[in-house]
Amino acid sequence: MTKKHPYTLLFVEDEKKIRSAYVRLLENYFTKVVSAENGEEALELYQEERPDIIIADILMPKVDGLELIEKIRRSDYDTRVILMTAHSDKERLLKATELNISKYLIKPVKKRVLLESIELTVMQLEKIKGYVVSFSESCSYNLRSHSLLCRGVDIGLTKNESFFLSIIASDPDRFFSVEEISNLFFTRFNKDLSLNAIKALIKRLRKKVPCDFLENRFGYGYRLLRTHLENPHRR
Repeated sequence: MTKKHPYTLLFVEDEKKIRSAYVRLLENYFTKVVSAENGEEALELYQEERPDIIIADILMPKVDGLELIEKIRRSDYDTRVILMTAHSDKERLLKATELNISKYLIKPVKKRVLLESIELTVMQLEKIKGYVVSFSESCSYNLRSHSLLCRGVDIGLTKNESFFLSIIASDPDRFFSVEEISNLFFTRFNKDLSLNAIKALIKRLRKKVPCDFLENRFGYGYRLLRTHLENPHRR
């Protein structure tokens, strides 16, 4: 992760030194990090902050991690959760699974494992919020970060390529005409894009993207290829 995610994270841990160390680390990756020393305090903070992601220890005084998430899940099934514990307990793991937990980590947790788990929760969160549009068989475009991921590889995009994908990913089930695409470019960048310029842009994108991702239908325009088609109309 190279930049801060625009989300609020709640970290819950009863040991002060551990809590402080994790908060310092997590502040490098999120725009806002709040912390609590027990489940009771965490529940109050949850009500105030409505965090996007929660990382909590299971064994805590007053209200433990599982009970905390169980209370939250009564009205909120979207907030992503990572639970940490010093013990591998099948019963707790089963209950955690029932509570729609993103990851269940056994202490001590290595930094690499934690960051990978966080990245997973962020991806889940963005799909829930509708920021990530999956298409073709192996690609996804993030409407928030304007990044294209194909087969696990981040595809570098120019400003025009990114904006073109933002247009067709904004409503992936409909066709966008060349005129409509040109008008949107003019509105955004105050410049016209001719039919030939749009074709050239699409040609460059098709060279970059390692799969069929775009459908062209005569008289309608272009749209994302959501599923694999044996004979997609290409242009």
